[in-house]
Amino acid sequence: MKIKPYDHTYLEDVSDNLGTMLEYAFKCGFNPIVIWEIFASSVVAREIEMANPKYLAGYSGRDYLDILIDTGPTNEDKLLAKTSAANDDQCYWAGWALARLQYECGQSFFKINRFFPIQSVLELYEALHEADIQKFIDLGIRRLKEKECETNLKTLRLSCGLTQAALATISQVDLRSIQMYEQRRNDINKAQADTLLKLSKTLHCKIEDLFEY
Repeated sequence: MKIKPYDHTYLEDVSDNLGTMLEYAFKCGFNPIVIWEIFASSVVAREIEMANPKYLAGYSGRDYLDILIDTGPTNEDKLLAKTSAANDDQCYWAGWALARLQYECGQSFFKINRFFPIQSVLELYEALHEADIQKFIDLGIRRLKEKECETNLKTLRLSCGLTQAALATISQVDLRSIQMYEQRRNDINKAQADTLLKLSKTLHCKIEDLFEY
């Protein structure tokens, strides 16, 4: 049986908080897509994933947003950029639904956003917001499984729009090494710390996001 990331009694609080976070961000004029991308790699997401009761139920969605604004990137133009999100109901549903998906699949919010980006979730609002949430969860899990055959390195590289050669040039990591890691012929978990640091800096991710589990 799959182990859930935290006790089910917290699920409604977390779902409502993430929905409220995106809804309130939209009402404040922030780009909800950017806010979610900041959230996915933030301490808030990590503490939820680690089942910290303070973050599961002690904070509100507005508290989440305040933490992200205080600790996240300060590029105001990016935060205030226009978005195709239609309304605050759409934003609430996206955050609420993604909380349910993360609870069911047990993957990190960062990984979910890489494989099932928030923009795609927002676009599903009209089709799925009145349907049983299990339909959305099943779709999300299918998308995650389809991508699991790719290494995290390849997924991150593609998300940055880089070829293997470009990644090698920018990161100064040997092209052949990158190819071997992506083919799983070499274990990236055993790569030298300097190599991992160069790749993580180039791909704007944490070192642990490169690891295979």
